Amino acid sequence: MPRFEGKVRIRGNRIKGVQIQARNRDEAFNHIKKMGKVITFRRSLSFDINQGMSSADRQIFFNRLSAMLASRVGTSDALALIRDTFTGKIQEVAARTLNYVESGDDLAQALERVGSPDFPVTTVALIKAGSRSGETWRAIKDAAEFEYQMFNIRKGASKGLVTGVLSFIGAGILTVVSTLYFGPKIMESDLIKAANRNGAVNIDWINNIAYATGYTMAFILFVAVLMVLLAFVGRRVAPESADKLIMKIPYYKDLVLARNNFIVLYELSLLIKSGVRIRDALKLSAESAPKGALKSDLVAAEAAVNRGRDWATAMKTLHPTDKAALRSAVDREQIAATLDALASQYRELYGQRIASFVPIVQLLAALFLTIAGGLIFGQTIMPMLMATQALL
Repeated sequence: MPRFEGKVRIRGNRIKGVQIQARNRDEAFNHIKKMGKVITFRRSLSFDINQGMSSADRQIFFNRLSAMLASRVGTSDALALIRDTFTGKIQEVAARTLNYVESGDDLAQALERVGSPDFPVTTVALIKAGSRSGETWRAIKDAAEFEYQMFNIRKGASKGLVTGVLSFIGAGILTVVSTLYFGPKIMESDLIKAANRNGAVNIDWINNIAYATGYTMAFILFVAVLMVLLAFVGRRVAPESADKLIMKIPYYKDLVLARNNFIVLYELSLLIKSGVRIRDALKLSAESAPKGALKSDLVAAEAAVNRGRDWATAMKTLHPTDKAALRSAVDREQIAATLDALASQYRELYGQRIASFVPIVQLLAALFLTIAGGLIFGQTIMPMLMATQALL
């Protein structure tokens, strides 16, 4: 987002410099105006090419902030302390967050306005969800713990995934080049033609395997591209229809939907635990949930409560065992505990799927690399061995 800067006159007739990020000029001006009388205001001409706050810095920021908020230190005072006692990116982000808080935002809104890459969307969503319970410090602590777990999972998975994908693509390139270029070149050489007058050199069966391998790899790549488009494009264009289609695909649905389900159910459990009526909790969760099948379920559940029916039955995206667990809960505390258990279940499921996805990709890549190596031997070396044997 663009950055704006200005000077405002605050209490005690003091002049204070302000820097703020906003979607447009009007939004930035309205935020600065809340801090005092605006003296100067302009869009910053500097370009920030630095990366966002690192995961390690974010853990320090969240842990210090959570500890101070839990000790009843005011939000503005806590952010000011971090700004004054740290350097580098932590200091910069604390100052920007403090600007938003002083302009009237609560902490969750301020973190959302600072946004990516300093605060990932998922982390902000968790903090917003947890802050609805009134314990913002706990929401920050839980979000930091969740991000740390996901970071460790992805750190190991990302390297293996990149290696697996590149190996798979390399195997495909080797198969195509060997089948369409090296193989025909070898067969057209004078040595092979001289030895092949009696049909002594015949690698048709190897070529058939090569074509079958190539078509198989092309099909796998086509399906993978469709899955990626469904998850990132389809869920933006037609979120509910895309989610319903994704839910019919085993394993893949957990990769795409489990993290979102965790955040939404986590928020719902906190709202009910904090004393919010179930009807209102469902409404609030539906308003904050991203568009998709689960959001529609929350709307349907709220409608069921209004009609005096069992709201758990309306949650079609949940597994039948999950709905049975919710129906068996007899009071608010049990419902909140069940939702919290379901949220943790989806969090662990997401981590398990991410961790197991990489070995599958690596196994496929290793298999096709081995086949590609065999095809290169069969289409280049084997014809020459056959030709030598025929000439002798």
